[in-house]
Amino acid sequence: MIVHRTKSWHSGHFLLWGFALWLIATIVFHYWGNLLIDTKHPFRTGLSFAVAVPLIFGCVAPLFSFLKVPISDRTRRSVQIALPGMLMDIISILYHDVVFPVISEQSIPLLAAWLFWAYGLILIVGLGPMKFRFIKKKLHL
Repeated sequence: MIVHRTKSWHSGHFLLWGFALWLIATIVFHYWGNLLIDTKHPFRTGLSFAVAVPLIFGCVAPLFSFLKVPISDRTRRSVQIALPGMLMDIISILYHDVVFPVISEQSIPLLAAWLFWAYGLILIVGLGPMKFRFIKKKLHL
């Protein structure tokens, strides 16, 4: 009998993982957002968009593989990961001057675009049949 680990990891855990990712990202942008998102520095801003790809992939895809989430269930789980942050960012963007004090008013649309990008990437990871294998390899000399 095959038992999937996702049985013990119910929806609440994926929502909690999404909240944790949102909290970490919000703290990073709160303190260092001006280094990542700035209309006056398009190269750094573009770099932050590019770095988001492997970073988000690395936060979501290995989790699916480690927990053996079936491919048919990954879309739903990726929505559960993305949803808490999407809802919390409604508030954080409305109160951007408090939540993201180091990001200039002119750069807030770029921040919103980055957030759309990040949540889109989470959803895209859920669509793909990517697998990571956690296998210990023995070295033969």
